[in-house]
Amino acid sequence: MYTLPDYLHGAYGLTELAGAKIAAQSQNAIVIVGTAPVNTVAGGTQNVNKPIAVQNMTEAKKYFGYSDQWADFTLCEAMHVFFDLNGVGPLVLINVLDPTKHKASQATTTSLTPANGRITIAAAGNIIMDSVSVNGKTKGTDYSMNYSPDRAILTIAEAAPGSLGTEELTVTYDTVDPASVTAEDVIGLTDDEGSNVGLYAIRNVYQATGFIPSYLLAPGFSSIPAVHAAMITASKKINHHWDVYMMTDLPLVDEDENELTMGNAATWKQTNGYTQENETVYFPMAVGTDGKKYHLSVLAAANFQKLLVSQDGIPYKTASNTECEIIQNLYMGESNLGRIWGDDMVNEKLNKNGIASAAYVGGRWAIWGCHSADYNQTEASEVNIAETNRMMLFYLSNDFQHRRMRSVDKPMTKNDIASIVSQEQARLDALVKIGALTYGVVELDADANGISDLVKGDYTFAFRVTTTPLAKSMTAIVAWTNEGFATYFA
Repeated sequence: MYTLPDYLHGAYGLTELAGAKIAAQSQNAIVIVGTAPVNTVAGGTQNVNKPIAVQNMTEAKKYFGYSDQWADFTLCEAMHVFFDLNGVGPLVLINVLDPTKHKASQATTTSLTPANGRITIAAAGNIIMDSVSVNGKTKGTDYSMNYSPDRAILTIAEAAPGSLGTEELTVTYDTVDPASVTAEDVIGLTDDEGSNVGLYAIRNVYQATGFIPSYLLAPGFSSIPAVHAAMITASKKINHHWDVYMMTDLPLVDEDENELTMGNAATWKQTNGYTQENETVYFPMAVGTDGKKYHLSVLAAANFQKLLVSQDGIPYKTASNTECEIIQNLYMGESNLGRIWGDDMVNEKLNKNGIASAAYVGGRWAIWGCHSADYNQTEASEVNIAETNRMMLFYLSNDFQHRRMRSVDKPMTKNDIASIVSQEQARLDALVKIGALTYGVVELDADANGISDLVKGDYTFAFRVTTTPLAKSMTAIVAWTNEGFATYFA
């Protein structure tokens, strides 16, 4: 269990299986780490390893650009799913692709002739905008540039009539190399003095955006065991305060180029440590009705975000069994096209072993599976049976700290203590009323608050809560009876 630091100054929270935390609306953020085509954005090199909150696709494109090449630019998948398909936000995005580092070794030089006062360069998605130069011309004075992410076209337009001329011009530019982004770039590092890159940049989310980093994804990278291990480290009590719940993916192909299957996915999951109490693991991927390939973690997170929006950010409803109409079928690689996997197989091979997926149930495709990753049939517990149980514990702890920080370094009278207990109890009662909890009681913890602790100004409030259980299954017993014949013959 996490241990509080020796020196306490602020509001803190701990989660335990036997005793829990608090409640109310708070600013919980879904944080996604990956790569984006910031090379197509003027000044985009400033948006590297920097948490940026975006509310919609317009903001996302402004800071990160956009590309349909999701294998190269993994954050764009999340942008499309959250903003275009579902219309929900916000997201906090952390891009690790650095145009000054992840670029081709040599610049590209081409000769182009202006037509109608402009030069167009097609298939320009990898061009680093800030590196473009036109020989003999000055940007801003002679020309301006515009990149269209929808068509991947870079347009160099004359700033004044005739400023580009009609003669052939030499255009030089650098290009990014997304393939050069490594697992180490995603993992990142910290100097423990405020400089954080990669996954460690999640430490900067609260200060940089005002949002609590509550959920963490890294689609396209979380299936790499080394990245997953770093996610585990990064998600533990961020800044000594925030508890994070992860949504991760298993790979389609392992490190030895062997395909994962319905039959061996659970073994790979166990062997590689995708069994954390604060994560839901997804497998395989999905192919959409639009032909695109989607990570189930992203589809599930977007559906979960829709639920959060409708319930004041309180995570008591799971994304499992929520409709995902973009799904056409599960996707396990090009060699497995045409297969049909029923929900019975998803249940037996995946859900039973703590792996969430998607299934065609109730006449539509839905996210399917709500167990935390430490669940399997032999290690089921009251808590890991549903991801929402731990999400609620984390939410209560994070929310208490966010709200109560302003009470620190103020006089604490007996009336103040009674007021805090009363306010927190009212919040728990409200959660019980809406069905987010079935039980919630708060009190000053007499056992934890010794005289010496109070003299030092350290107060502990004990919260005992029970989350609302989910309906894991429903069974109808249909039996034959002869009783109906009495009515029939009558």
